[in-house]
Amino acid sequence: MDRNQGRRLSAEEKLRVVVGRQSGATISEVCRRHQVDHAQFYRWERLARQGSLEALRNGAMKARNGKREEWLMSEVNRMRAVVAELITENLTLKRGVLV
Repeated sequence: MDRNQGRRLSAEEKLRVVVGRQSGATISEVCRRHQVDHAQFYRWERLARQGSLEALRNGAMKARNGKREEWLMSEVNRMRAVVAELITENLTLKRGVLV
């Protein structure tokens, strides 16, 4: 297949190409085997690295976000109770004025 035909690889295939470098093969060998341009390989490698870092950061934040989420839900419930109390008070006052 000619490199310039513009074939599309899935994310899994791209990852396989990038991981192929870890097997000890040179970048030229990996690119030739998968018929990928060197610049494209480096771009995929950079994106894979960024994605890995983001996933690792998000994993660490999930533990912290669990407590924050609980606090936010309790705050929402507290606000709902306040709104319900204000609505009740407002209706009571309206009835007093109208009577």
